[in-house]
Amino acid sequence: MATAAAEVAAVGTAAAATAFRYNRENYMFDQGLRWGRFTTGYSMAMAQAAMYREDIRDLTAFTVTKADTYHTVGVIFFVLNFQLIMAGRLGVHGPSPPGWLLGLYWTNICSALMFLVTFTWMAMHAAARATAGAAYMLTRHVRLPIPTPAMLDKARKTGNTYEQQRVADVFRVPFAMPAPQHVEEDPDTGMQMPKSDRRMPKWYRDEVEQLGGKGDGAAATAPEQNPEHFELYRGLQNEWWAHDVYSRIGVLYFMSHWLTSASLYSMCHVFTELRCIWPAYTVTACFVAAHRGILQLDIVNKPREGSISLPVEKVVPFVPFIAVVGMTFDYSVIPPSGAVMGFIYFLAWICYIIQFAWALRLYDLASPQVQMKDREEVAGRPWWPQEWSLPPAFEETVYMVGAPKAIDPSTTPCLQQEMHAAKGKRGYEVKPVKARRGPPPP
Repeated sequence: MATAAAEVAAVGTAAAATAFRYNRENYMFDQGLRWGRFTTGYSMAMAQAAMYREDIRDLTAFTVTKADTYHTVGVIFFVLNFQLIMAGRLGVHGPSPPGWLLGLYWTNICSALMFLVTFTWMAMHAAARATAGAAYMLTRHVRLPIPTPAMLDKARKTGNTYEQQRVADVFRVPFAMPAPQHVEEDPDTGMQMPKSDRRMPKWYRDEVEQLGGKGDGAAATAPEQNPEHFELYRGLQNEWWAHDVYSRIGVLYFMSHWLTSASLYSMCHVFTELRCIWPAYTVTACFVAAHRGILQLDIVNKPREGSISLPVEKVVPFVPFIAVVGMTFDYSVIPPSGAVMGFIYFLAWICYIIQFAWALRLYDLASPQVQMKDREEVAGRPWWPQEWSLPPAFEETVYMVGAPKAIDPSTTPCLQQEMHAAKGKRGYEVKPVKARRGPPPP
């Protein structure tokens, strides 16, 4: 009997030792996977945080690049504009042109200077404010999730922690003794129900609870919600989007008046100093074609709803043609008479009326319109939120791209949010920026 008992004890000891070594090897292997999962997860989280930082830089560079382009154009045309006003002013190097034409010329050249100063200032403000907003977010909010030494120590497990495991897991016989299921209380029935069909050792469930933040190890994410940096940046864009939009509109308004004044200046030079007729028509045709082209390219959408849609932009480029006809009669060899002068002033008044109607039309085109809902996003097309009231006439030419309000549903959840969950936070629980809605349209 003693021999049989000794044999049984020896067999049991050998089986227990084998089970012990088997389970310890599994434990050590799982701890390597635990560390690898931790480092891989943080590596992916840092890569995505770097992508978020790139999002901020891209959105900022989009505004800054446009503003720098407008600023460069403005600096160049400051010189050209002052050359027409001062060094090359009419009446200095030759006889002064008639007063009716000088009225048109000075109205356009001074209006051009006004729009030039305005859009240059707006472009500088937009670029400076966007740069400051990006610097604030990159230095204070959108940072790489570098794990702390305490987090590294928490993720690392030493070999002697195997001694802290349950006896059932330490001496579990494979196949004969499957690992227990992870159960939780059903809130409806109050009974203990298995969470899944998987049977895993307790050290695995401890890892999930310690590093995942939730019992099932799922990331605390919601694909339909928006990353926080987009919400914050869109709130910042409220500080400069209007300057960005109206600096672009100011470029068009400036060029419209400058091309008209340059055409009038050229015909005055040709008539008063060169004493020619046909060159005045050819020079005017060049400026008129350029003026007509930029208006056709930029004003591509319908104007604001409820306004008087009188397309003066179709007519205003031809004002210099009417003026050159009046100058032809004014400088012709026809004897001056009341009929001739009346016809010249008739043409002049047509030009003045068109210019006045163009000034009203500029205000109408630049008037914003309240959006009642967000625009549908289309790949490659401009997009902005409903709280931005843009002029409909320039929707396709202001090149606006706002931070999105929702991510692509096909995008996988961010592992960085799972790291937030380990700290008891939900990375996607971000309060959206309150929409700044204007009053409804009348």
